[in-house]
This record gives sequence, C-alpha cells and structure tokens, in this order.
Amino acid sequence: MTSRGNKLRGIALVVGVVLVLAGCQKTTDGSPTTSGVASATGATSSSVKPSGAKDPDAAIWDPCTQLPDDALRAGELSPDTRTKDLVGIDPTGWQVCSWRSSARWYTLAVLSGEPTLQQFQDRKDFENFTPLTVGGRPSLRFSFVGDDKQLDCGVAVEVPQGKVKGTVGFLVTTRYSVGRLGDPCEQATRHANEFAKYLPGGGN
Repeated sequence: MTSRGNKLRGIALVVGVVLVLAGCQKTTDGSPTTSGVASATGATSSSVKPSGAKDPDAAIWDPCTQLPDDALRAGELSPDTRTKDLVGIDPTGWQVCSWRSSARWYTLAVLSGEPTLQQFQDRKDFENFTPLTVGGRPSLRFSFVGDDKQLDCGVAVEVPQGKVKGTVGFLVTTRYSVGRLGDPCEQATRHANEFAKYLPGGGN
C-alpha cells in the first residue's frame, strides 16, 4: 500500500473503532477499498448497523452540518474544502467530515459515532494515550502505532450520542505533498477545544 493509502487507512481505523476492516487493497488513486466489513463477532456484511438501532445515523451528531463556517475559519480551516465521508469506507453509523487547514500542511477529520473512550483505548492500532479534559468532558489524545515520524494525532472526546455515550474524534493528518510544518497533537487538541461548544450537550 502506498504512503497515501496508509494515511487514509489510518483515518479508516478511527472510523472502524468498533468495526474491523476485513480487506484493504490499493486502487488506482491510492485510496484503500474494503472487501467487506466484519463486526467484532466476525460477521461480514457490506453495511453493519449498531444493534437495536432503526436508523443508526439519526441520533449521531454530524460535524458537516453542526460546525459553522465562521467557526471553521476562526479555527484556520477552509470551509470550501469540506469533504463528507471517506473514500472506500462504509459510513453507516458514523458521521464524518474533513477540512484542509488554511496553512495547507494538514487535514482535520472529525468523526462522530458510538464507540466509547474505553473502546478507543482497547484498540491495538493506537498508542500513547494521554487523558485530557475537553469542554469539561473526559477525553483521550492518542497516536497511531507505526507512525514513527509523528505525522498524525487524534483526540477523542466523550459525548452523548442520542441515549448512549459515544465519542467525537478530531484527527489531524499531515499532507505528504507539503510535509509536517507543526505539531499534529497540538493542532488536534486545539481544534477539539475550539469546537467543544458545538459538540452534543455543549461544552464549558
């Protein structure tokens, strides 16, 4: 898999925190595609929905519609670069949106779903967990296993998703075409704090 493919797969690991990517292969544009999505029990289907949910997306906070353009600009992100969902990833049960930073060296993806902070911490793909408080909420900063150059960093914030606890993740990924021009963890933490008041239930 190419470096670009690995980058997208890193984002996919966050989206799949309670799902396992059953297959990943390189396409002509370098984006990973999935040959199926397996649940934690090993069942495979093309669309896995949280059990007991008639419409799993209905109660999940959507960053694409809930983060105002003015707030994005104030956070040094470009609203015009908004991208909904991720190529090759089944978004069922998730709300995903990303923007390019005005500085152009990184992209911020905001991922909203039902996995808990404990599920994030139980993943073998993540490491270097640091407890944080974001907007008065329990949170975790984390990095990806194998990211020796520290090009990516994420912050997961505990939020209510409908009637259950879930998380909103802020993932900063360095753009290979530009290179790292700052600290991804500082940026992920900054964005999480700046946007905390827009998260489900508000923030301090």
